[in-house]
Amino acid sequence: MRPPAPPLEAHPVAAVLLALCSAFLYALAAALQRLAAARAAHEGTHPRDGREFFAALVRMPLWWAGIGSMACGAAVHVVALGLGSVTLVQPVGVLALVLALPLDARLEHRTVRRAEWASAAVLVAGLAGLLTLAPHHAETRPAGSGGLVVTAVVAAVALALIALVGNRLGWRGRAVSRAAGAGLCAGVTSGLVRPVLHGLHRGPLEAGVVVAGIAVVVLPVIGVLLLQTAYRDGGLDAALATQTTIDPVVAGTIGIVVLDERFEGGATGAGFAVLCAAVTVIGLVALIRAGPTPAHPGV
Repeated sequence: MRPPAPPLEAHPVAAVLLALCSAFLYALAAALQRLAAARAAHEGTHPRDGREFFAALVRMPLWWAGIGSMACGAAVHVVALGLGSVTLVQPVGVLALVLALPLDARLEHRTVRRAEWASAAVLVAGLAGLLTLAPHHAETRPAGSGGLVVTAVVAAVALALIALVGNRLGWRGRAVSRAAGAGLCAGVTSGLVRPVLHGLHRGPLEAGVVVAGIAVVVLPVIGVLLLQTAYRDGGLDAALATQTTIDPVVAGTIGIVVLDERFEGGATGAGFAVLCAAVTVIGLVALIRAGPTPAHPGV
């Protein structure tokens, strides 16, 4: 029999540096896509109609530049997840929101409000606390096939429920729900990337790895589509803040429940992690309220 391939080696420092690079690329992508969504919302006879809105988007080089930046960020993020644990890499992605604030303000020729910076500072404080608790070595034990299948099924059901609830809400509620759906797609993708990489590295492929691989390919596309309408109706702060709140929560949950990753410090560390998570969420919610919203929201 052919001996099993050695596990992927963990490089936590390189993983964090790559995650920072990915966060910048995601921030640039968010600013470009948000601007393109705002312009597309004012084109055509019925710009809020989904087909007309996306038709306007695909005609814009600006939007494609944002998609290109997002694709590069995703590629770097995948490499980071291959070198470090989900609970180490994923919190760094929250910095994309902080980096996107000045980029978006520059494109809009406006000044970032003090309330936005204050909220971002609260977010960074919570993020710093989470990073001190993240494990220094990635989990190398392969995830169970059943756990991967259940994760994909639960994600699909949750995404359907978010869509059903969002359709019953007003324009702001729909924007937040769609951003939450985009965050769910991003978080599940991040959570499943590492076991998929391990599965491809080991071979032959198990059923769970195949299902997870399909989810890793399909979910980012759904997430991108949801995020565009969230940018259109809720602006950058509301949409990106919601997405970056849900994303690490979902990915961290998968890391802990499915991949057996753990925060350090026992019960005390777990309590501190909850506190830091609460601080992070407070900062993100404050950004939703402090940031500018589109002048003509969707209906």
